This record gives sequence, structure tokens and C-alpha cells, in this order.
Amino acid sequence: MENLQRELAKLCEAIEREVIKRPMKALALKRLADCLRGKEKPSRETLDRLSLLAGFQDWKSLRDALHGDADGATNFK
Repeated sequence: MENLQRELAKLCEAIEREVIKRPMKALALKRLADCLRGKEKPSRETLDRLSLLAGFQDWKSLRDALHGDADGATNFK
């Protein structure tokens, strides 16, 4: 569980860095808040984009790294 929290903290930091670079529209912020509250599920495309921010090729790669033995290095071979 600590690993998951650490990885989620890294993901949040990466998102914050990107948000600072590119201001988001109000609707995008509302949708993000809804996803975080569990009111809305992010699309596969959104999950893939967030995974790219975290250094993974796609959502499946990030999920495998969080829940298995894989790590981000396997994406760059």
C-alpha cells in the first residue's frame, strides 16, 4: 500500500508540473475533480495520457507496474 501511495504521489507531482506549463480549461478541471471524487470514470485515452506523464507507454504498462513486478524500464527496451 505504501508503494501505491508513493507512486500516486509521484503521478500527482507530474500532473501538477504539466498543469503549470499548460493552463487547463474550467471544464477539464471539473472533469478531473469528478474523476478524483469517483463521480466519473476517466476514459482510456485520458488514462493513457496520464500514464505518459508518469513515464509509461500506456495505462496497461502503468497498471502492470503498480500491481505486478514490471517497472517503467521495460517500456523503453
